[in-house]
Amino acid sequence: MAALNRATKANYVIHDHVEAETSDREDHTFCGIMFPVKCKDVLPIDHVVINSVSVRGALGPLTVWVSKDENINGEISMCKKHWKKIYQKTHGRSFRAYKELDLSAEPIVLKPGQVKGIYIHSTLRGDEAIVYDNKDKQKTHDDSFLTILPGRAHVSETPFGSRPIWGWGHAWRDNREFVGQIKYGAIYRLWNPTEHLCFGTKFRSLAKNLFLLQRRIESPFSTLPDDCIFYILNMCRWDWMNDTAGDMKECQRELRRARRRRLEREADDVLMEGVDGSADGGHVVGGDGDELWVHNHEGNGNAGGDDGDDLVDTESDEEDGDMEQDDDDDDEDDDDDSDD
Repeated sequence: MAALNRATKANYVIHDHVEAETSDREDHTFCGIMFPVKCKDVLPIDHVVINSVSVRGALGPLTVWVSKDENINGEISMCKKHWKKIYQKTHGRSFRAYKELDLSAEPIVLKPGQVKGIYIHSTLRGDEAIVYDNKDKQKTHDDSFLTILPGRAHVSETPFGSRPIWGWGHAWRDNREFVGQIKYGAIYRLWNPTEHLCFGTKFRSLAKNLFLLQRRIESPFSTLPDDCIFYILNMCRWDWMNDTAGDMKECQRELRRARRRRLEREADDVLMEGVDGSADGGHVVGGDGDELWVHNHEGNGNAGGDDGDDLVDTESDEEDGDMEQDDDDDDEDDDDDSDD
């Protein structure tokens, strides 16, 4: 019966705490810091659970907020109604050591590919509450599970307030980085036929070889039904065959490149069909570069289809984190607004 009711995700969190620690140059201190966190989709994980964040500074009455699961055109809003408060407690000063803010009562859960905003704020008077940095690179932190991105600092003593402590100007400072630690665990997906392509090449090779052995009459595996093989694979962790995050990332890149080449070939074939069709009474008219229209004597048609779709797939092939330059001096200058 167990073989027929296979689990789809692990019922455990990884035993070792994963600790994402950022750089710490202590460029500034002020009332708050807001930044996005993205769960990567390289490894076969079901979700990531953030159990705590750590900060340092004068601290005081701290609150932690997380953006709600809403689609606001892919943006993280600074409006309070789009956020949920998950932590509130007063802490003493801690300028040297990080102070951990335990979120286990309401942990932050991220699905693969999902981005959520985290906002840490203190109502302590003055400008020493929370330490943060100027933006130094495109990604504040990047590992196999999470990417922490630069955000904006807050110089208002009121959560989500629009008036800075000196009473005039903007309350938000762009191009700032979170300074501290994030501790989290990951729930892995378990192998099932529908999840096969989410696993690494070595694991997929294991699955293929098990079924090849099952088909050979001289193999002991030949006595097992398919459901038993499924169950064996379901109980194997994704990295037991020595697949690594780097290997899986490169495999995904190769798949994207192969898909792009296939789409380019299909587009070339459609273009050639349109050129060949013009020899039968039509003539080819160039469009905007991505389209090729064929007009014949009976009416107007499109070489790519009746709806006038573009012939060339213009979907951008965005590479994973390490394909971007970490240090891009020409990207944008840091905001020189006065914050201490």
